Amino acid sequence: MMSQMAWKQSVRILWGGRFLSSAGLTGISPFIPYYMEHLNAGMPEEVLMWTGLSVSAPALSYALLTPFWGKIGDRWSRKWMVVRALVGLALSMFLMGVAQTPFQFFLFRLCQGAFGGISDASSAFVGTHAPDQKQGSALGQLERASAAGLLVGPLLGSICVNTWGSRPLLFITASLTLSFAVLAAIVLTGVTTHRTRTAKNNTQVSPVKQHQPSAALLNDHGKNRNKSGIIHAFVSLITHPIARRLVIAGIIFKLADFATFTMFTPFIREIVPSSGAAALTVGVLLAMSSVGELVGASWWGKRNDRYLPERNLRLAGLLCGLCLLAHTLPLGVVWLLVVRFLQGFFYSALLQTVMLNVLKSSTDQDRGVRIGATNSMLMAGQIAGPSIGVLIGGIWGIPAVFLVMGTVMLAASLAVRRPAVHEPKAPVQLPLQ
Repeated sequence: MMSQMAWKQSVRILWGGRFLSSAGLTGISPFIPYYMEHLNAGMPEEVLMWTGLSVSAPALSYALLTPFWGKIGDRWSRKWMVVRALVGLALSMFLMGVAQTPFQFFLFRLCQGAFGGISDASSAFVGTHAPDQKQGSALGQLERASAAGLLVGPLLGSICVNTWGSRPLLFITASLTLSFAVLAAIVLTGVTTHRTRTAKNNTQVSPVKQHQPSAALLNDHGKNRNKSGIIHAFVSLITHPIARRLVIAGIIFKLADFATFTMFTPFIREIVPSSGAAALTVGVLLAMSSVGELVGASWWGKRNDRYLPERNLRLAGLLCGLCLLAHTLPLGVVWLLVVRFLQGFFYSALLQTVMLNVLKSSTDQDRGVRIGATNSMLMAGQIAGPSIGVLIGGIWGIPAVFLVMGTVMLAASLAVRRPAVHEPKAPVQLPLQ
């Protein structure tokens, strides 16, 4: 385990990587339609088509490749998976900047999802090198970095595009990310594979607090400790009762988030008739939810170190679902400002808590591949959410999207409960050789 000073330094590096990744992605995404016009995509219909494909491309390639990178990290080094993700993002951004056709831009967006993935790489690093009692806090800080990038990315992107254009934005982001990759390669410590850590794990047991894995989970790892393949990672998540509940809840939470996000602008246009005022209102309200995430991420991370993660997930999910329902109350924009802040505050707990449970329920041999498998399944909600939101809005009206998704979140949160499993009186230590 790292010294306290080395660990704090590593968290700062991971924080910066997550911030740059989030800011870079959200900084360029709103301006893809303008970039397509610059690339002479053609008629407005073709611009929309290439924009839609380019926006969704990273999510698809990320979902397919992230378990593979997790497995490589388990066998090689989680530090170098962090470096690889930053280099992959930097090169993808640079290639997007030199793209000459919409198809090339689309291919490089696929590369961005396939070879990036700082989120799962940093989470796996935390699970391996963070002290057991600080893993929740560390994940909370990384979630806060993503929220900070989400908040400032569009603002900095708009300033850069208005000043220099779209291509310089991509080149600047690529340069900063590559510089951080070099810094991570130099500063990050803990370059150990599961092979070198096996002997250590045979002779020492991590301190056990509230998050001690159940006997069933430990026995499962004992029987299958040599199985660290991608398929086995999916199977282990689906068959373990606690992990299955939390991952399914995470998928539903992401689905609800993206379904309501897709319909948020039309929803505000129904409340604020003026197009100019509506656009400003949308921007302020979206920023307010990011502020809520920025404030709440670290708070929930520390809470996860003190209480059962599934308890926190259930509480935050219920409150977030109530916030979605509160959108439909006709109380004006000021009311929505409060609701959006609270929604961001509660939502900041959800995905980091799912990931913490996966970290706690993994061994050193399969931690990376299980994190990758989890992120891959969570992407199903992100991919399906916009289409479901549009479908519900088209059939029952836009407010119905918030009513339906809020109800779904409440149901998913209530379903998250710890199954009755008999815990051993003393921690079980399994030989890993």
